[in-house]
Amino acid sequence: MDVTRRTLLRGISAAPLAAAAGGLVLPSTAHAAGSDFRVKMRDHPRRSTSYSYPYAIAGLANALPAAPLVAEVLRNADRKAAVNHHWPDGGKPQRLKYSFGWDPDTKDGTTPAWYPQGISTSYDAYHGPIPGTNTDVEKRAVLVSWYAKGTNAWQGARITFVDVTVPSRPRYRHVLLVEPLKLLGRPYDFRPVKVHVGGIAWYGDRLYIADSAGGGLRVFNINQMFQVSTSGIPSPGYCGYNRADNKYYAFGYQYVLPQSRAYDNAGAELRYSQVAVDHTTPQPSLLVNEFFGGGSTRCIRWNMNSSTSSITSEEAVEERSFERANVQGVVSVNGSYYFSVSKGSDPGHLYRCPRGSFERPKKRGKLSIGPEDLSYDGDRNGIWSLGEHPRRRAVYVVGR
Repeated sequence: MDVTRRTLLRGISAAPLAAAAGGLVLPSTAHAAGSDFRVKMRDHPRRSTSYSYPYAIAGLANALPAAPLVAEVLRNADRKAAVNHHWPDGGKPQRLKYSFGWDPDTKDGTTPAWYPQGISTSYDAYHGPIPGTNTDVEKRAVLVSWYAKGTNAWQGARITFVDVTVPSRPRYRHVLLVEPLKLLGRPYDFRPVKVHVGGIAWYGDRLYIADSAGGGLRVFNINQMFQVSTSGIPSPGYCGYNRADNKYYAFGYQYVLPQSRAYDNAGAELRYSQVAVDHTTPQPSLLVNEFFGGGSTRCIRWNMNSSTSSITSEEAVEERSFERANVQGVVSVNGSYYFSVSKGSDPGHLYRCPRGSFERPKKRGKLSIGPEDLSYDGDRNGIWSLGEHPRRRAVYVVGR
């Protein structure tokens, strides 16, 4: 972390909780059609207001080594993705433009302990490559979310940063998601974010994560990552501050990304399953959809502030409904909606609703088995998705 960023975080640390919590959600602008989908920003743990997330993050900034930027995490990618992977059971998508699989020398592609769900890219974040990387090559990245499952669920969730600048040589690194802590009489600390991470949207310096069970969005500032110790870890299951050696650990992960705020339901109930960025609306917007195993799927939109990377109003500005079940992801491009639909152990499909024809979605082509989240990439004029099932976990782009 440079001096400017550390000074800024120290300034946040000195600010009282009331100041940190106020003024971040602006007055509403419009109602979603015929509905009352509203959110309320929260910058502290749901069950405690004794400290704010920014306050705890600032404390961690004083206790931990300089926080890396995205470019540094990409430079330190420690795993190689595979571009020549196998598509089992006829699961190769139609109109495939590009794909990669997880490092065959690890268990990322096969483990039942971690399941990939969400996807977003540097195009979502910056409407182009990553700015300010100080290299001759403009960096491009893909982010993928995973949630821990089964007996491993206590480890929470993680984000994978994939460098796809050179498409033939993608590399990646996992970063653990954590919730910052400051309990009375104890050092600044953190714990795993134990949440079923759904879809994700990277917009500016914010990473929005759909909390499928909690009913809202969790938000992480990617400029506030921290580096922790990886050697001498007390045990493989240790995460947080260790009083014995005055060091921080995170299950062996080198980097952690702390939560900085959240948006909770404040009106009609909405299940947050997937989230995506739309740069083709007059004002950049965030799209959220629900997953249901039967019936129709609702899709809600909020406008975004391009300067602060935050939601501009507490009320949604649009609501749509699609007559399809098992919708896993939705993107909107110039008024047309695209959504992925899963079909158990069979390949899923991509559907399209042309502008003004929301009741009559048309099948656009086959996707992988177990398709999940979607993300539109204007640089490729294609749509990213990924498979969640072990041995069927390719990450790929299809033409729209």
